Amino acid sequence: MLEWPTYVLFGQRTTKVKAQYHGLKNQKTIVIVTAEQGIDFEYPYARSSIAMATVQAIGHSVKGVEFVEQEKIENFQMENLDWAALPRDQIARKFGATRIVWLDLYQFTMFEEESLRLLRANIQATIQVYEVDDDSTRFNRAAYHSEVAGFWPEQGPLAMSNSALERLKMQSIIGFAQQVAQKFYDHERPVK
Repeated sequence: MLEWPTYVLFGQRTTKVKAQYHGLKNQKTIVIVTAEQGIDFEYPYARSSIAMATVQAIGHSVKGVEFVEQEKIENFQMENLDWAALPRDQIARKFGATRIVWLDLYQFTMFEEESLRLLRANIQATIQVYEVDDDSTRFNRAAYHSEVAGFWPEQGPLAMSNSALERLKMQSIIGFAQQVAQKFYDHERPVK
């Protein structure tokens, strides 16, 4: 009963959330997104869209981070078909980077489970951060590892239409990238 007057008087309550990894500040960074084959087939631009949105979200919130251009990374991937098997330090050094944010996308869909008429994005990935230093054996093990998952819209599915599908793709990719970025900076989250 007092929730509404409290919200009007004091605003929405938030809780402070600490960054899980602080090592991107003032570092030259590569963002690489890999995906299951089915994702690449059904959503051919998902990886590059998520990579670009992640670069933007992290760059907006982490001071001093510098990114290698995604176009250079994508060209490297096209020219070197075995790039994913290369040691991580070799990939980073190719671009003069000191960090790699590696997202392994294992779920990416725009439809509610078992439905072709209801839209609800489901994006899930593992995140690993690799650090380049003089000890390359340590570098090839992740310095940070986590999971990110989300559904959009949060409140439930939407009716299918082409315009709704395109808006949902954009909103869910931006929302997912923001969730990834929040692993790397202190922020506030609304209390539910």
